Amino acid sequence: MQGWRTEMEDAHTIKPSISVLPDHSFFAVFDGHGGDFSAHFAAQHLYHCFLRRFEFKIYIDSSPPRDPEQIARALENAFLDVDEQLRNENKKQTNKRSGCTAIVAVISPTHIIVANAGDSRGAFRCEGHTKGLSEDHKPYEVTERERIEKAGGCVSAKRVDGELAVSRALGDFQYKDALKISDPRNFKVSPFPDVLIQKRKHDKDEIMILACDGIWDVMTNQNATTHIAKYADEGEQNPRLMAEELMCECLELKSRDNMSAIIVLFPAAMGLVGDGDGVMGRRQIRAEKAQAESLRKDSESKRDA
Repeated sequence: MQGWRTEMEDAHTIKPSISVLPDHSFFAVFDGHGGDFSAHFAAQHLYHCFLRRFEFKIYIDSSPPRDPEQIARALENAFLDVDEQLRNENKKQTNKRSGCTAIVAVISPTHIIVANAGDSRGAFRCEGHTKGLSEDHKPYEVTERERIEKAGGCVSAKRVDGELAVSRALGDFQYKDALKISDPRNFKVSPFPDVLIQKRKHDKDEIMILACDGIWDVMTNQNATTHIAKYADEGEQNPRLMAEELMCECLELKSRDNMSAIIVLFPAAMGLVGDGDGVMGRRQIRAEKAQAESLRKDSESKRDA
């Protein structure tokens, strides 16, 4: 959803079934800034960088139960690979200040592996309890500030060099070429992600959401999963409609940014589904209220004429 912004700079990747491992899924949200080029490039290429990583090939060739750490390492290096590809492609672009955050989740039969760089975020609900799957990378956090300052930068007004509101991102090469630092983990703005491995409980996992900060500016992790569970209780089973409704609610809560969200429903989420017309029922109620309000105003206008 573009929201109140003049341009839509978000992008996403949805792979419910990874080609070489059909019982694995890959989901990603990219929140662009300084234009949409970096977000769209990452959405097109990060998945393929991940598939090409030798760590992933080791994972594929191993016998179950497979080691999720191999997925974690493959994701870390895929972030670095796509950032280097983006650097090379960026040299051909007129706008060289584009960048994007990235939140990626690989779901295996046994684990959820989440890689994050920036302030897009993942949340997970299991047995009615919500937990975060990532931590936001903000310049004013102690470890982030230390890296920024060692790389010759500063944190001013809670931003890198007083400009960028996130301390890790793909692209943003104006912050990565200073001091000719070779290790991407030490860049002023690093593309290196933090990775979290969450063990699955098949009969109890309910909901996962990946979303950009347009959602998290106005909702907590708990708010988001509670809203999704409520849509299910009202009869909704379509995760796409749930995501659309969640973004509409964020818009009503005065979110001013682009909004993108991917919602994944696990089998246990079907136990949350109640009777009702779901999101379409909500839309019908809103339409009826809007029509009634329009008729009321029209009646008042005629009375005052």
